[in-house]
Amino acid sequence: MTGKRFARLAAAVVVCLLVLAAFVVQLLGGRGSVPGWQQLRAALGVPLQTEESAPQTADGSTVVYVLDVGQGDAVLLCQDGAYCLIDTGPVEAEDALLYDLDVLGVPSLDYLVLTHPHADHTGNARAVLRTLPVKTLLLPLWQPTADETADWPRHLAELAADSGAEILTAEAGEEFPLGSGTLQILQGGSEDADSVNDASLCTLFTAGDFRFLDTGDAEADAEQRLVDTYGPTLHATLFKAGHHGSYTSNSLTFMQAVRPEAVAVSCGLHNDYGHPHRAALQNCAEVGAEVWRTDLEGSLTFIWQNNTLNVETSADSADFAA
Repeated sequence: MTGKRFARLAAAVVVCLLVLAAFVVQLLGGRGSVPGWQQLRAALGVPLQTEESAPQTADGSTVVYVLDVGQGDAVLLCQDGAYCLIDTGPVEAEDALLYDLDVLGVPSLDYLVLTHPHADHTGNARAVLRTLPVKTLLLPLWQPTADETADWPRHLAELAADSGAEILTAEAGEEFPLGSGTLQILQGGSEDADSVNDASLCTLFTAGDFRFLDTGDAEADAEQRLVDTYGPTLHATLFKAGHHGSYTSNSLTFMQAVRPEAVAVSCGLHNDYGHPHRAALQNCAEVGAEVWRTDLEGSLTFIWQNNTLNVETSADSADFAA
């Protein structure tokens, strides 16, 4: 075999192997030991976001960005130039999160809210504190039992204090101004919670007639406590699906109380947990809510303007740029 023919054969084999690998990642990525695209990019040092895939800066005084951080949560509230970040996604999404915050022109955070001490929500809390000025760090009340392994990132309190952020343990009934809007604490953690998920900090952001509800990973027991406490006043224009769209959250009783116009599901493509679960999606459909998903549509931008909720996705932006 000549050198040229061998080179062509070798190139063909490499191309076939790359195509096969891409097919496997696309089909099975994020399941078991097969890495997803986000994990591969992080491992290879490839930027997790591009200008086209990043969320687009939106005009309007009230904007909610549900950022695509894979299997995790990170929600940015923007009201009149004031910003609140609820959760920070998993550590492997650090580049993506910081890139998004930079693209969106976030100069500082009025509040950094961590709903509960699970790594897919707190993975980049220290990176955010090192990168942006943060006025207030809001945490839930959480008293772990002896066999509970969940905990806050190491040295989080020290880093927050060194950065000048005020650290507050939020309590139900407290309200915090964000521009002309208000962030209300519905559940400030729970001493009685059986799990760290049910101790999630639950918040309701209101601005005029707009209402955004975020319950972290709160599950059915915590949702029932919210229904018992607040009843129909839980109503929200936009709801960030509980626990990434798990069947253990988003109960029909709860969804009937919230009655959202739209539901945002933050989860990773082909994640190990099967999120979002069919039961949760059925409950959303039962109350007439339109569902938007970061695993399918990338970062989601919800704009409240003239009493109308509009949605833009980074997938749409990327298609337009192409």
